[in-house]
Amino acid sequence: MERMRQLITDFPGQTLAAWQLLQSAPTAFPWSDFQPAQALVLGMGGSGISGLIASRMLSATAPVPVLAGSDYALPGWVGSGTLVIACSYSGATEETLSAVKQAAERGARIAVVTSGGTLGEWAAQQGWPALHIPGGHPPRSQFGFGFYGVMHWLHVAGLVPEKLYRGLGGVPAHLAYNTTSAQERAAEILEAIDGRNILLYGDTAQEGLLIRWRQQINENGKLLCSHHVFPEMNHNELVGWEGAGPDEVVLMLQFPVDHPRTRIRMEICMDIFQELGADVVVIEPDGEDEMQRFFDLVHVGDWLSLLLAEAAGVDPVDIRNIDRLKNALADIPQ
Repeated sequence: MERMRQLITDFPGQTLAAWQLLQSAPTAFPWSDFQPAQALVLGMGGSGISGLIASRMLSATAPVPVLAGSDYALPGWVGSGTLVIACSYSGATEETLSAVKQAAERGARIAVVTSGGTLGEWAAQQGWPALHIPGGHPPRSQFGFGFYGVMHWLHVAGLVPEKLYRGLGGVPAHLAYNTTSAQERAAEILEAIDGRNILLYGDTAQEGLLIRWRQQINENGKLLCSHHVFPEMNHNELVGWEGAGPDEVVLMLQFPVDHPRTRIRMEICMDIFQELGADVVVIEPDGEDEMQRFFDLVHVGDWLSLLLAEAAGVDPVDIRNIDRLKNALADIPQ
């Protein structure tokens, strides 16, 4: 229990260490005149969420598609014009290694974010540019290193606006200043949850953040919960609410950049949820820019997942079912 609490407490310092690491990282790829036609960020779980968030964050500004992949197989369009960024904290993620191998066979240009393992070895053997991050912790607790690393390689490729990238440098101080606030807000959300089913909602642009919250609640809190985005949920899940009620609590993440029509939809739907007996908690970020606001709610979500674990008396570090699955897979030839 104390280990995860310390890791979450240290998160502001982790983002500072990640930013300092980027200051000495390569600022160019070894391939001359390479301009990617698209970028694909590979990764699973606590490593893969960095790519998914980056793809959403850059969807309105990147000059070429930036997408995330979380499977053994690659999309058919991956080829010599594709930048593939492989993010695996352990360097041993089975699905990511499979996809990287295919990417190499197709002539894609590959960059790596890892603490070592097989992926680190491949990078050294093949001369792939690699950002080496500290190892030895649960991957989900090292999101700062993973996300900063992914954004660095995308920035080197010219796919991240300079202002947004520089915003990473302001995150550590903001998180450190806001740590007590993040804990207090998480405690207030915990009280509102009160043992009920958790439904996470937000604008489409925030889907990566919603998934990060869900993953943390799954792994640290040992709870199932769901997420969906507006406006898509208005065309399907909203009807399913006819079977919901007081057993549900909605956590609605709202950002200043939410689409105005989407915000109206949220307000109408929150009335519907409450009329059906559910409680609704609106969660808004603190911060002066996009990166500060985003990381602020990452930190609140991390604290919430820890408080859920502590309230239930479960070990947030334990992943026995994932370990069981991996051990079983290890006995089956690929």
